[in-house]
Amino acid sequence: MNEENEWRFPKSNFGERKGISSGDTEAFKKAPYQAFAREILQNSIDARDSNDFPVRVEFHEFEISTNDIPGVEKLKEAIKNCIALWEHKPEYVEEYQQMLDILQQSSITCLRISDFNTNGLVGIETIEQKNNQFLALTKGTGISEKSSGLSGGSKGMGKNAAFLMSSLRTVFYSTISNKDLSNNPGTHFGSIGVAELISGYADESKEDYTQGTGYFGSDDRNNASKETIKLENSLNTRMNNQYGTDIYIIGFKNDRNWKQEVINSILDSFMAAIVLEQLEISVDNNEINNKTIKEIVYDDSIIDKGNKSNFISQYRLLLGGENVRVFEIDTQYGPFNLRILPFSKNEEQLATHSCVMIRCPLMKIREFTFSKNFNVSAMCIIDDNALGKQLRSIENPQHIDWEPKRLNKPNLIKEMKNIIRDIRDQINNKVMECLQLDDLNPLDPNGAGDFLPEEDFDDGSATDEEKPKLSEKVSVSKPKENSYVDKKSNENGENGQGLEPDIGDTDDSEDGDLVHPVGENSKDGDEYHPGKENSGEKAGDKIIFRRSILAGVKYKVLSINKNKGILRVIFYAPIDYENCYLKIALLDDANKSSEVAINSMTRNGIQIFSDDNQEFGPFDIHTNQKISLDINTDQNSYFASEVKVICK
Repeated sequence: MNEENEWRFPKSNFGERKGISSGDTEAFKKAPYQAFAREILQNSIDARDSNDFPVRVEFHEFEISTNDIPGVEKLKEAIKNCIALWEHKPEYVEEYQQMLDILQQSSITCLRISDFNTNGLVGIETIEQKNNQFLALTKGTGISEKSSGLSGGSKGMGKNAAFLMSSLRTVFYSTISNKDLSNNPGTHFGSIGVAELISGYADESKEDYTQGTGYFGSDDRNNASKETIKLENSLNTRMNNQYGTDIYIIGFKNDRNWKQEVINSILDSFMAAIVLEQLEISVDNNEINNKTIKEIVYDDSIIDKGNKSNFISQYRLLLGGENVRVFEIDTQYGPFNLRILPFSKNEEQLATHSCVMIRCPLMKIREFTFSKNFNVSAMCIIDDNALGKQLRSIENPQHIDWEPKRLNKPNLIKEMKNIIRDIRDQINNKVMECLQLDDLNPLDPNGAGDFLPEEDFDDGSATDEEKPKLSEKVSVSKPKENSYVDKKSNENGENGQGLEPDIGDTDDSEDGDLVHPVGENSKDGDEYHPGKENSGEKAGDKIIFRRSILAGVKYKVLSINKNKGILRVIFYAPIDYENCYLKIALLDDANKSSEVAINSMTRNGIQIFSDDNQEFGPFDIHTNQKISLDINTDQNSYFASEVKVICK
């Protein structure tokens, strides 16, 4: 056995050939710097040693002599063999010739990522496979050996983001671990290099070819070296055998804005961990921690314009204060913490109109969005419990969404959809409650689009016909200018609105019965037609009021649960009145209406009844009072609606 530290590229034994487009890295190409920072940090947080101190991660760019790259001549040889095998592919030849050109330069740019207060890569001292974190990171594909069931990374693919940052597709790992694979305390040293190349000729015979991936290790079995490596001469922070891992990106792609992109990614994904003192980061001497975070989130030279409201909202939600509402919400799998921050009119530009979803270990996964008219930001934190485990099981490899369809059983897919729907519905309800009670930010029902989406995630299972069409007209009545009418007045308003008294006609006999109207006619300019019933009253005995639509009111209609037909109607009352009734109609594309059956209606949890399942009441209103009515209809999809409140 050849026991010498050098590059070795295993043969494929005439098996699969590896090309440029690898599925392992494709998932991270859309936003490589963001994916890279996120994956690095979650790996470090997952390896946290002491809960008494935060995990610290350093990103530091530096230059080294090209000749100081371990095994550089062997690496050049491997790249040349790749070019020879794929000489019929111009794009392959071009990319790998660029690698050779970089290695011909006198110096090369690298990036070091070091973590502290971690366990290091456990398993560096052995070739045993079970629970070996070191082997999972350096040699595994789709393998994760995290110590916690709720680790930030769990798909075994995040490591590939680091190779996208290297123009040579080459990374070195050096670690000092504080325990062995059996959890016995002790100090273990080790390092290994990994080059994720394409297949190349295995030797001069040009018969067999390599698997593509090569290792800088200690022997023919590609085992790790039993010592650490130090590529940056100025690195003196890992003193006295301080535990942790150093990752070296060789040929770092240092685009002009890489620091800003990395910082913005860190703040987006790990704001909670930073504010709650679980994590601190240094990006080329830019310190990000609990003490500096306030200054950073308000610094326009660091924060991308599109992230400003997101970062300030997350920071304020975590910091708390009198305007932040905090709730503990129960689900069948355990509770989650919900924080809601309504913004006043002069700060409405900071509202994100969304809820960031964060799970243990304080890493953002995705967002649920609200209506743009809701000047609110929210945050959901899911703890180390059964709920977190259920959601982790359906995260995609990038850990930026929940995808129930990743499960292979229809009943499990349905169950996970119900879990997500329950979380979303409870968040929606609490946000609505806060907005209704909040004096800083009264609801302003302005028209279409004012609803909370029923399906806020797309797992790919719905057809185009089944997906909600957001361009549909949404559940609002045409706004009119408010008009305040004296109930005692018998004058017609400009549009016939108000409570207009009708005096019934009598026949010529002294004892004739009074005939009064029993229907309604809401068309402008039409006469009111008398009914056929007798009231039994004499002329002049009493003023009889007709039914009148409460005009000049802007209604906000929100879909609380599309599948169950549950709506919430919100409006401000323009007058005081005791006997009000609500009815709702469906509008077609031509704005023609048809009655919608209402199964039940409540106001502040109190049941309101009906004789015909169309008009529900009576209920009272008071001038400028916010009225909120929860309505259960017979519909099971989004629909454009017309709302009428009738005074009798």
